Amino acid sequence: MVLPPPNVTGKLHLGHALTVAVEDAICRHQRNQGNRAEWIPGFDHAGIATQVVVEKMLAKRGKRRQNMSREEFVQECHSWSEKCSAEIRQQLCRMGASLDWNQSYYTLDPKFSSAVTKAFCILEKDGLITRGKRMVHWCPTLSSTLSTQEVNRIDVPSNSYISVPSADGKKRKIKFGQMHLIRYKVVDSDSEFVEVGTTRPETLFADVAIAVHPNDDRYSKLHGKYVWSPVTAGRKLLVITDSAVSIEKGTGAVKITPSHDPLDFDIWNRWKSQNSTSEIEEFSCIDENGKMTNCAENILGIDRFEARERVIEMLSSSDDYKGLIKHEGAQVNICSRTGDVIEPRLTEQWFLDCKDMFIRSAEALKTGQIEVFPEYQSHRLIEWFENQEPWCLSRQLWWGHRIPAYHIPGLLFFRQEKWIVTADEKEARQQLGDQFVQDQDVLDTWFSSSLVPLVKNGWLEGEQIQIPSLNVMETGWDISGFWVARMIALNLKLSNGESPFGKVVLHGLVRDNEGRKMSKSLGNVIDPLDVLDGISYEKMVERVKESALEQHEIENAVTDLTKMFPKGIARCGPDALRFALLKYDVLATDIPLDVSNVSLDGLHFCNKLWNLAAYYDQLAEKSEVIKDVDSDRLIDVWIMARLSSTVAAVDGHMNKFSLHLALSTLHKFITSDICDIYLESTKKALWSNDIGRIRQARSTLQRVLQPTLVQLNAFMPFVSEYLYERIFSREPGSILFDVVKPSLFIFHRNEELEEAMKLITAVMASVRSTRQKLQLSPKLIFSGILEMKPSDMTPSDIKRLADEVTQTCGLELQKVCREVDEDVKKDFIACPVPGHDAKLWLRIDSESKEAFIDSLKKQLEKIITRQEQFEAKVVSYESICANPNTKPLNALKTKRKAENARKVVENAKEEATRIEHLISSQSK
Repeated sequence: MVLPPPNVTGKLHLGHALTVAVEDAICRHQRNQGNRAEWIPGFDHAGIATQVVVEKMLAKRGKRRQNMSREEFVQECHSWSEKCSAEIRQQLCRMGASLDWNQSYYTLDPKFSSAVTKAFCILEKDGLITRGKRMVHWCPTLSSTLSTQEVNRIDVPSNSYISVPSADGKKRKIKFGQMHLIRYKVVDSDSEFVEVGTTRPETLFADVAIAVHPNDDRYSKLHGKYVWSPVTAGRKLLVITDSAVSIEKGTGAVKITPSHDPLDFDIWNRWKSQNSTSEIEEFSCIDENGKMTNCAENILGIDRFEARERVIEMLSSSDDYKGLIKHEGAQVNICSRTGDVIEPRLTEQWFLDCKDMFIRSAEALKTGQIEVFPEYQSHRLIEWFENQEPWCLSRQLWWGHRIPAYHIPGLLFFRQEKWIVTADEKEARQQLGDQFVQDQDVLDTWFSSSLVPLVKNGWLEGEQIQIPSLNVMETGWDISGFWVARMIALNLKLSNGESPFGKVVLHGLVRDNEGRKMSKSLGNVIDPLDVLDGISYEKMVERVKESALEQHEIENAVTDLTKMFPKGIARCGPDALRFALLKYDVLATDIPLDVSNVSLDGLHFCNKLWNLAAYYDQLAEKSEVIKDVDSDRLIDVWIMARLSSTVAAVDGHMNKFSLHLALSTLHKFITSDICDIYLESTKKALWSNDIGRIRQARSTLQRVLQPTLVQLNAFMPFVSEYLYERIFSREPGSILFDVVKPSLFIFHRNEELEEAMKLITAVMASVRSTRQKLQLSPKLIFSGILEMKPSDMTPSDIKRLADEVTQTCGLELQKVCREVDEDVKKDFIACPVPGHDAKLWLRIDSESKEAFIDSLKKQLEKIITRQEQFEAKVVSYESICANPNTKPLNALKTKRKAENARKVVENAKEEATRIEHLISSQSK
């Protein structure tokens, strides 16, 4: 298994901590089963993300990438990535990640670079990678294309503002959600105009046509005619028809700007396919930096949003701007890295045709070649594979894998550039001569990270992979599409159909206690080490203020910090954090985590483990001898049976990746079976210095604790390893070599004995419940008879087992029988045994009887007083209802109050009668 390579952009957060806890638990469990489990760490160079972070860091030092050479900037990125890698490695070690650092990888190291180049060349040779002109997502701040996954699509209400970056790196607010009405004059007519609604007046310079619906009668006479461009003198625009135009939206006529809108691009291409002789060429009026080009001189070179206002002024002066029309708002694409508004841009890029690969990948899921946990997530992956759009591979960045493609700038072959794709520069020189230049662009980060299974399986050394690269691929479901899906597709293609892994496990996303996604601007992104070591509120605020957030984001983050962490975060250590993360169903879509209380349950459990170890030390000290002692006492046989069942249950849950159920099973076994039942049953021997029983208990507890701590090591490695070494005097790390699997404990299975103990613990719960209801002192001792239906165990065996534990709840069980005599029932209280076809008859011993009767009398007095109070209320309510002056609504409310009061009176009478009967029976 590989650790999903974290980006070298900064420190890990709690989402990464969940990944570490899940994957470490899976690997440690496999190892304690006696299996070989390799967990390989790695780091992702994270092209866009790292370049953005480094540019921000340089800006603080007064530097800009544009004023540096590519080599200088790349070196800055390398230095940053090395620093972050070291910090991330420290975090991983502190969290207890049992990674094989000898096999660690980096997606920009020489080995990976060779693999990326090889994969690109193979796919290009097979005709799957081609260079072409298509509409892409473009971020002007980055001057680069983006993948769909790096774009946030947000709803923008009418007349609302979005904060976007400006050229100087600061933020500015731009108004969106407006529809501008613009007039186009019909050619050869002085009186006819076409009015068009648009949200982007600045793109008028790149218009090539006006489109209307073919069935819209308003424009039928204009089909095939021309209109004048309102911003470019003498430029004609053809009126075309397309069924994609909405008759109801705006004016029903839309301007077609194929270089700046995906829908316009599709409409224009459809028209061109039917009019192949047309010489109209589309062009862009906004360059790669978001500046205006191919436009009026007074607008040339200015920012696109500033140009919007200038164009409106220009149109107003010619009376072609007709104001705003009704607009319900829209959706705007935002770059997730920079916050800039995405510019749809028609540009030449390298594209990978994924259609056939995706069909093959979907089949691998449908046929079970690759199994997905949870199962419903396989449908999400299959939906991803239904996407037929080519994958845009190229990015206009300096940081990343240079595309292994070469050309001679400006040299055209049949009106197109000639590109040579090769892993060898010598071959490029032979074909192109000395003037060749390598493509300046780099590859999408996901392309290199999708090759992880191939690289780690030695793909570079051979042409074919013989076995799946990995057994399990575990990661968060949020990257299942653009990482897991692409890994499957590329690996199936490049390894001749061999799947990269047999199983995919997709865990949920960590949310805060309000259900919100972790975000720096919300102040809820937490460094795991701050949970491990603790951090003050003042330090948390200081960090936020020193961050790269905008001032208003800092203010919001501080407000949220004050609300969520007024006292900071208490220190809890790695085991308590892992416990808190793994107690949830990690396969659920969302995992709510209240960081302020994250330590409580885990710390309590750790404390329980310490106390358990201390009790074992007492037994060991008193027993005096080290030699194991066998025991046939039913309580000892029972706890070994529970151990066998627990080992099997934990293994079963882990095989289904239900880690929360595995941890819950282990937690319950330790706290309930071992501590609450078994240890309590041995305390009498310890207090009375019964050496024989102490030796039995020590030996049994040792046999139970050793495999229990080994299994617990998967979830809480630090405390389990320390206690294992301390209790059993083992060498450091020896717990990792201890094998615990169900087959080794199967001979301890005893289902009949386990069922019997379930009955007895239910009896004890009934005793405690009765004591609480009657508000009796814990010192009062009950004597009782257990009446039960026939079972696999005899009444005498059940009594022997019960005698081991029932004294802990203050019960002396006189006998266990199939049926109780009628005369006995008169002197005993009948108590139900929940979940079992049995009844417990209780009686107080003579020494405690007087105190018991006094307690019952006090309860009876309280009940009678309560009964009298509510009887008075009934009378009062009834008189109000009978009063003719009472308003109907008040009378109805009062009637309901009277009915409720009568119910209280009736219940009080029943309770008083029951207690009077108890007093009478106990007074005989």
